[in-house]
Amino acid sequence: MSDVNDKEFTPEELLSQAQGNATAIALATIAYLKGRGLAIDEYFEFVGRQFAPGWEELRGQSVTDVARTAALNMVSVGGTLRSLQGNDTRAEVLIAGWPTDEDLSELRLTLSDSEPLWSIFLPIMDYLGIRYAWQRQDDAVMITFERESTE
Repeated sequence: MSDVNDKEFTPEELLSQAQGNATAIALATIAYLKGRGLAIDEYFEFVGRQFAPGWEELRGQSVTDVARTAALNMVSVGGTLRSLQGNDTRAEVLIAGWPTDEDLSELRLTLSDSEPLWSIFLPIMDYLGIRYAWQRQDDAVMITFERESTE
Protein backbone atom coordinates (compact mmCIF):
# COMPACT_ATOMS: atom_id res chain seq x y z
CA MET A 1 0.00 0.00 0.00
CA SER A 2 1.37 3.44 -0.89
CA ASP A 3 1.68 6.34 1.49
CA VAL A 4 -1.30 8.65 0.93
CA ASN A 5 0.59 11.44 2.67
CA ASP A 6 2.95 11.66 -0.30
CA LYS A 7 1.05 14.51 -1.99
CA GLU A 8 3.89 16.05 -3.94
CA PHE A 9 4.07 15.81 -7.71
CA THR A 10 7.31 16.33 -9.54
CA PRO A 11 7.63 19.25 -11.95
CA GLU A 12 7.95 16.70 -14.76
CA GLU A 13 4.66 15.02 -13.74
CA LEU A 14 2.90 18.37 -13.61
CA LEU A 15 4.29 19.49 -16.98
CA SER A 16 3.33 16.26 -18.68
CA GLN A 17 -0.18 16.34 -17.24
CA ALA A 18 -0.68 20.04 -18.08
CA GLN A 19 0.50 19.55 -21.66
CA GLY A 20 -1.83 16.60 -22.11
CA ASN A 21 -4.75 18.50 -20.61
CA ALA A 22 -4.14 21.59 -22.75
CA THR A 23 -3.94 19.53 -25.92
CA ALA A 24 -7.04 17.55 -24.97
CA ILE A 25 -9.07 20.72 -24.32
CA ALA A 26 -7.96 22.35 -27.59
CA LEU A 27 -8.66 19.26 -29.68
CA ALA A 28 -11.92 18.44 -27.88
CA THR A 29 -13.06 21.99 -28.65
CA ILE A 30 -12.25 21.42 -32.32
CA ALA A 31 -14.11 18.09 -32.29
CA TYR A 32 -17.13 19.73 -30.65
CA LEU A 33 -17.24 22.60 -33.14
CA LYS A 34 -16.68 20.28 -36.10
CA GLY A 35 -19.38 17.88 -34.90
CA ARG A 36 -21.88 20.73 -34.82
CA GLY A 37 -20.83 22.29 -38.10
CA LEU A 38 -19.57 25.46 -36.42
CA ALA A 39 -16.73 27.63 -37.73
CA ILE A 40 -13.54 26.48 -36.02
CA ASP A 41 -11.38 29.30 -37.42
CA GLU A 42 -13.84 31.93 -36.15
CA TYR A 43 -13.68 30.39 -32.68
CA PHE A 44 -9.89 30.58 -32.47
CA GLU A 45 -9.85 34.12 -33.85
CA PHE A 46 -12.40 35.03 -31.15
CA VAL A 47 -10.20 33.47 -28.47
CA GLY A 48 -7.18 35.34 -29.86
CA ARG A 49 -9.07 38.65 -29.62
CA GLN A 50 -9.90 37.88 -25.99
CA PHE A 51 -6.23 37.12 -25.19
CA ALA A 52 -4.71 39.99 -27.19
CA PRO A 53 -4.77 42.60 -24.39
CA GLY A 54 -2.77 40.19 -22.24
CA TRP A 55 0.10 40.58 -24.68
CA GLU A 56 0.27 44.38 -24.15
CA GLU A 57 3.58 44.14 -22.28
CA LEU A 58 5.16 42.95 -25.54
CA ARG A 59 4.08 46.02 -27.52
CA GLY A 60 7.21 47.71 -28.81
CA GLN A 61 9.45 44.77 -27.90
CA SER A 62 11.55 43.09 -30.56
CA VAL A 63 9.63 40.83 -32.89
CA THR A 64 11.89 38.00 -31.73
CA ASP A 65 10.63 38.49 -28.16
CA VAL A 66 7.04 38.31 -29.39
CA ALA A 67 7.82 35.22 -31.50
CA ARG A 68 9.47 33.58 -28.49
CA THR A 69 6.31 34.08 -26.44
CA ALA A 70 4.15 32.59 -29.20
CA ALA A 71 6.57 29.66 -29.44
CA LEU A 72 6.43 29.17 -25.68
CA ASN A 73 2.65 28.91 -25.91
CA MET A 74 2.86 26.17 -28.53
CA VAL A 75 5.63 24.29 -26.71
CA SER A 76 3.62 24.47 -23.49
CA VAL A 77 0.90 22.34 -25.11
CA GLY A 78 3.43 19.77 -26.30
CA GLY A 79 4.95 21.13 -29.49
CA THR A 80 8.71 21.00 -30.07
CA LEU A 81 10.64 24.15 -30.87
CA ARG A 82 12.93 23.30 -33.79
CA SER A 83 14.15 26.82 -34.44
CA LEU A 84 13.65 30.44 -33.46
CA GLN A 85 15.52 33.17 -35.25
CA GLY A 86 14.96 36.82 -35.83
CA ASN A 87 15.66 40.41 -34.91
CA ASP A 88 13.78 43.55 -33.91
CA THR A 89 11.54 43.56 -36.98
CA ARG A 90 11.22 39.96 -38.24
CA ALA A 91 11.28 36.47 -36.76
CA GLU A 92 10.64 32.88 -37.78
CA VAL A 93 9.66 30.00 -35.54
CA LEU A 94 9.49 26.33 -36.50
CA ILE A 95 7.25 24.21 -34.25
CA ALA A 96 7.00 20.45 -34.74
CA GLY A 97 5.08 17.57 -33.28
CA TRP A 98 1.80 19.22 -32.40
CA PRO A 99 -0.69 17.79 -32.40
CA THR A 100 0.44 14.18 -32.50
CA ASP A 101 -1.27 11.57 -34.64
CA GLU A 102 -2.28 9.80 -31.43
CA ASP A 103 -3.92 12.95 -30.03
CA LEU A 104 -5.82 13.44 -33.27
CA SER A 105 -6.95 9.84 -33.63
CA GLU A 106 -8.36 9.71 -30.09
CA LEU A 107 -10.87 12.39 -31.11
CA ARG A 108 -11.26 11.20 -34.72
CA LEU A 109 -9.69 14.38 -36.07
CA THR A 110 -7.28 14.98 -38.92
CA LEU A 111 -4.29 17.28 -39.01
CA SER A 112 -6.23 19.67 -41.23
CA ASP A 113 -9.01 19.78 -38.61
CA SER A 114 -6.49 21.17 -36.10
CA GLU A 115 -5.00 23.83 -38.35
CA PRO A 116 -7.47 26.63 -37.50
CA LEU A 117 -5.88 26.72 -34.04
CA TRP A 118 -2.86 28.48 -35.54
CA SER A 119 -5.23 31.40 -36.29
CA ILE A 120 -5.36 32.17 -32.57
CA PHE A 121 -2.29 34.38 -33.04
CA LEU A 122 -3.77 36.49 -35.89
CA PRO A 123 -5.73 38.95 -33.71
CA ILE A 124 -2.97 39.00 -31.10
CA MET A 125 -0.35 40.02 -33.64
CA ASP A 126 -2.75 42.47 -35.26
CA TYR A 127 -3.21 44.04 -31.81
CA LEU A 128 0.58 44.41 -31.54
CA GLY A 129 1.01 45.72 -35.10
CA ILE A 130 2.85 42.62 -36.30
CA ARG A 131 2.10 40.69 -39.48
CA TYR A 132 1.63 36.99 -38.78
CA ALA A 133 1.58 34.01 -41.11
CA TRP A 134 1.98 30.29 -40.72
CA GLN A 135 2.57 27.46 -43.14
CA ARG A 136 2.71 23.71 -42.64
CA GLN A 137 6.04 22.13 -43.59
CA ASP A 138 5.71 18.34 -43.37
CA ASP A 139 5.48 17.54 -39.64
CA ALA A 140 6.12 21.12 -38.56
CA VAL A 141 4.64 24.61 -38.83
CA MET A 142 6.73 27.62 -39.86
CA ILE A 143 5.45 30.82 -38.30
CA THR A 144 6.63 34.24 -39.44
CA PHE A 145 6.27 37.53 -37.63
CA GLU A 146 7.07 40.90 -39.16
CA ARG A 147 6.60 44.35 -37.71
CA GLU A 148 4.34 46.47 -39.86
CA SER A 149 5.95 49.57 -41.30
CA THR A 150 5.13 52.78 -39.45
CA GLU A 151 5.73 54.90 -42.53
